[in-house]
Amino acid sequence: MGPSERLAGVFRKALELGDAVDVEGLTYRGVPAWDSLGHMALVAAIEEEFGVELDSDQVIDMASFPIACKTLRDMGVDG
Repeated sequence: MGPSERLAGVFRKALELGDAVDVEGLTYRGVPAWDSLGHMALVAAIEEEFGVELDSDQVIDMASFPIACKTLRDMGVDG
């Protein structure tokens, strides 16, 4: 399983989303669960799953699933 599939699983679990939700098109506040508290839970889940530590700019900038994917790629996460 590649990083984007793993990341999709993290999004679904952290934000308590069903399989029917299009995670790849998801944006901040695009679903009720991705509010400010949900964002922090999502960040913590991403850090735990991938063994990374996001800096404050990365946390603030992570406003969509594609941006989260790019952030992980930029950090060298490959699986």
